[in-house]
Amino acid sequence: MKVLDFTIALAGVYISWQLADMGAEVWKVERLGAGDQARYWDPFINGLSTLYTAYNKNKKSIELDLRAPEGKQAIYDMAKECDIVLENFKSGSIDRLGLGYETLKEINPKIVFVSLSGFGATGPLLKYPCYDAIAAARGGLAGSNGEPDGAPMKAGNANCDTLTGTHALNAALMAVYEARRSGKGCHIDIGMTDTVMVSCGETIMDYARGEYKGSRFGNHDRFTAPYGLFEARDGWVAIIADTEERWAALCGALGVPELKDDPRFADNAARIAHRDELAEALEAVTIRLKRQEAEQKLLAAGVPASEVLPFIEAYTSDHANATQATQFVEQKKIGMLRFYTSPLRFNNEITRIARGTALLGEDTAEILQEIGYSEEKISQLFADGVAASTLI
Repeated sequence: MKVLDFTIALAGVYISWQLADMGAEVWKVERLGAGDQARYWDPFINGLSTLYTAYNKNKKSIELDLRAPEGKQAIYDMAKECDIVLENFKSGSIDRLGLGYETLKEINPKIVFVSLSGFGATGPLLKYPCYDAIAAARGGLAGSNGEPDGAPMKAGNANCDTLTGTHALNAALMAVYEARRSGKGCHIDIGMTDTVMVSCGETIMDYARGEYKGSRFGNHDRFTAPYGLFEARDGWVAIIADTEERWAALCGALGVPELKDDPRFADNAARIAHRDELAEALEAVTIRLKRQEAEQKLLAAGVPASEVLPFIEAYTSDHANATQATQFVEQKKIGMLRFYTSPLRFNNEITRIARGTALLGEDTAEILQEIGYSEEKISQLFADGVAASTLI
């Protein structure tokens, strides 16, 4: 599978990251002399953006002037060989460049063309820029997170971007399957804000029942108690007792059998009604325990629990090492660097990372050769300033 990747920033880049991890040849098309805007996002190691580097492993970089006729022709020639095209420019920009779906499908009728944007291709907001925090705000996710009496809260990482990328990946692969069956590709449109709203699916049912009050519940759940994060002596622990059997086991494991017989906590509905008192009663116990001690007591009793780990502890943990959740890869300008492994396992085998992140235009000549350009033609494109290998 070959992928023509115009995406920048993160949401679209996440799709091509996953495709590249699964063995697709991804040709990342970058602006002449500049490249993806994320190359310039802090922080840096030896001149490379760590955010950009993290999301662009396994891809090849080709640097072209897309406004030049010769640059456009190179794209047309690449499109002949590709299964998927990815783009997340501002609405209409790719069409104004003469590189949109209607143009490319005439060159390759099987092409699957994926357009990502903040607000989709229709609606009153389509012309506005959108990033992860904007999608979280507009889609209701940020408004549903945070303490009940506090401010709304965005997630600590770009969850809206990656969630949108995952939905788009599913659609692209289904469309490729259909294109190979029928001989016809399609244009897929996906908006980040719509994706965020879908991820909050249960809230629309509350609204339909006339019960949604827009409340936030902090580190606890709306529907189940206890279900959330509780403070320990040296941090926090996640605890879930989603059945009466587990609630009884929790009370026994933490040495508070009296809570099981407390009428305020008689069943899940009662515990939800007295969520704050329940959290206070449980934290009176967990605050005296180290997070790992609390986790072990609960797991031994069959209660789902986990200490809350910072990233550095998560990806260096015994579990992460056993599952090979990360791999060390040689990264140009940096040296050996740790990257996340794809979470997918095929026949219990991990997907090996073939290469680190390409420098800007590192593969320009190689890709042009692959589509049949002669050395003389490639040299002329470089001489005319249509193609480059800036290598930043």
